[in-house]
Amino acid sequence: MLTLLAALPLVGAVLTVVLPARARPPVGLVFALAALGLAGWATAHRDTLSESVAWIPQIGARYALRLDGLATLLVLVSALLVVAVLVTRLGKSTWPTFVPLALALEGVALLTFMADDVLLFFIAFEATLVPMYFLIGAGGKPRRSAAALKFLIYSLAGGLLLLGGIVYLASFGKGLGYSQLATLSLDPTAERALFLAFFVSFAVKAPLVPLHPWLPDAVEHGRPASSVLLVGLLDGIGLYGMVRFCVGLTPHGAAWAAAGISIAALVTVVYGALAAVATRSLLRLAAFASISHAGFMVLGLFAFTSASVNGSLVYVGAHAISASALILAVGWAVARRGDTLGKGAFGGLARRAPVLAGVFLLAGLATLALPGSANFAAELSIIVGAWGRHPVLVAVALIGVLAAGVYVLWAYQRVFTGEPAEAEEVGDPGDIGWPSRLGIGIMLVVLLAFGVHPSPAQHLVAGNTNAAMSAAQMSDPQEGH
Repeated sequence: MLTLLAALPLVGAVLTVVLPARARPPVGLVFALAALGLAGWATAHRDTLSESVAWIPQIGARYALRLDGLATLLVLVSALLVVAVLVTRLGKSTWPTFVPLALALEGVALLTFMADDVLLFFIAFEATLVPMYFLIGAGGKPRRSAAALKFLIYSLAGGLLLLGGIVYLASFGKGLGYSQLATLSLDPTAERALFLAFFVSFAVKAPLVPLHPWLPDAVEHGRPASSVLLVGLLDGIGLYGMVRFCVGLTPHGAAWAAAGISIAALVTVVYGALAAVATRSLLRLAAFASISHAGFMVLGLFAFTSASVNGSLVYVGAHAISASALILAVGWAVARRGDTLGKGAFGGLARRAPVLAGVFLLAGLATLALPGSANFAAELSIIVGAWGRHPVLVAVALIGVLAAGVYVLWAYQRVFTGEPAEAEEVGDPGDIGWPSRLGIGIMLVVLLAFGVHPSPAQHLVAGNTNAAMSAAQMSDPQEGH
């Protein structure tokens, strides 16, 4: 059933390639809905689902799949986002390659999350680069091509470090399953070097400063639908890999580097937030907001308290949905008003597109972790939990929380309030259509549902939280300290 879950979107990708352009979105949506339904069924039966077949016995590699709590959360979020994005494409025949590429990306991303063998993980991890490269560079414009190439170079460099670490682990001859590798007794120096290789590889994906420059370019020059898949599906692999490899396989290295990585995460939080305030591009604003939130996730993970780790794992799912909703809304606003925020006159777009104004504001408020949104419970858990370990770092990180309110509300004011801009500066003044309303509506409903009732997501990743704390041999700080 897990193989079928990954295969459904891949089969849909192959089928939609041969269909007429107008038929691709509805047929692709059928496959995406089937994958989402099967993901929901697998969630209910995940304790009984696992697959393991000998693959390359000479090195102990197996075709092995399983679903733990974090993998389940990311599989559900990934499947949901693809459904929502494909809904927004209904009735559109432009960009005919989007549907097969989106389904192909979904298939290999699901395989990445479900892999229970590090070599299988690596192959699926690298396979995500192919459809994502073409999604970013769609249209062949010079800036899109350059952004796609930058994404590919950064990702391949990180993948090379990951492969080097996997080859080293394979040399022990104990197998390549996560549970097998977790029992290896590594030399402290070798484990620290291995941890750093793994961490840098996944810090590129997250991304963390200074390994982040590819993301603002990809979001600014790519199309909004491709940026949703980039942030919603691929960025989550960064934190997932840190949990699975950095903490799961090199826990002593993670404990050794925790303080330094927490500082790097703080720099990412503050830099991303201030860059979002300073930028004059709506699309880059959304990208820098995502970078700042990645810093919060890593800060929570490496603070190593039960509350902060749990909040970090929930945040990766909540952020994927909220950032995707904001990118969609930003993309639609840019198509109607332009991407420059530095003009003297307000845009007044709310008068021409009131529904777009509403969804932009809701997505922005969810991004800045307004109480009642999914981001709020996760971010609060990170702040409260990490405070017990690093109160000074958390106090400085609150700059990112405050700056989020500035860049979201300031952008809304500049684009949607005031008098309408001149017609020649606006582009298409119409509001978003019903497919777009339905697609982003799905995201916003999920954000509010998990914001009001966050405990299902928290319970889902509780096992991963306990495993991370146990592997790193960390315990919660005493109360009052």
